[in-house]
Amino acid sequence: MAFESFWDRCYRDGSHREHWEAPAVPRELVKLLRKPQPGGRSWAGATALDVGCGSGLEAVYLARAGLHVIGVDSSRPALVLARERAWAAGVELDLRHGSALALPVEPASIDLALDRGCLHAIDREDRPAYTAEIARVLRPGGRFLLRGACEDDDDQGVLGIDAPELDHLFPAPAFTRGPIQPIDLEARAGSLPGHLVLLTKSS
Repeated sequence: MAFESFWDRCYRDGSHREHWEAPAVPRELVKLLRKPQPGGRSWAGATALDVGCGSGLEAVYLARAGLHVIGVDSSRPALVLARERAWAAGVELDLRHGSALALPVEPASIDLALDRGCLHAIDREDRPAYTAEIARVLRPGGRFLLRGACEDDDDQGVLGIDAPELDHLFPAPAFTRGPIQPIDLEARAGSLPGHLVLLTKSS
């Protein structure tokens, strides 16, 4: 409960905007949506899942691009903010309260899953449960855009993610992993060095 109350408190007092919410829609997400899905299909009409959706910045962007968007977060105050953002943008989001370790999402229902800063906040011993959930909800050929810290940072309260761990958590041939790219996870108070990787669930 202490872990959950930390997130709730940050969303209630607005400090999430300073410490982890991106100041604008991240460039990598914009770039991804400019390319078609595997097979050449448009992203419009696809179903997306934002894991740890927070106040809904990326979820609203996806909805405005014509995707059906499910946002899951363990913080109810975050979901309140996401609903307000969706209402202001004139879009609909399917927002669900729940854990990334037990996603309230139907199996094989997701074309695109997003994570910006959720996995790196999960203890390493719990990460296999997280990745099993991602594998469960993605459709064959579904894609997973993962962004997280590249190294441990006690001040930020994050545990880094590196290539060996990614290959252990998302092994071939169940997943195809794209190249790991350096990225800055930007927020108003500063940035956190991170990794970006796009994974595809095998058909």
